[in-house]
Amino acid sequence: MNQDNQNNELEVNKKNREDYEQLMKDSSTNLDGFWDSNNLFVKIFLLVLLVIIVGGSFFVFFKYFINK
Repeated sequence: MNQDNQNNELEVNKKNREDYEQLMKDSSTNLDGFWDSNNLFVKIFLLVLLVIIVGGSFFVFFKYFINK
């Protein structure tokens, strides 16, 4: 009896896992894979962000030490 109960639970878990995977597949959109790290646009965008962050940091430190 205990073995049948365990097999039943395994089947229920397997069905729930398959339902969950199908739900995730159905709910994904075409834009989910847009931010691919190999994409040229993403590389340029991240490089511009890096330049802005580094430049802004240097500017803040420079102004801090000038006014100190």
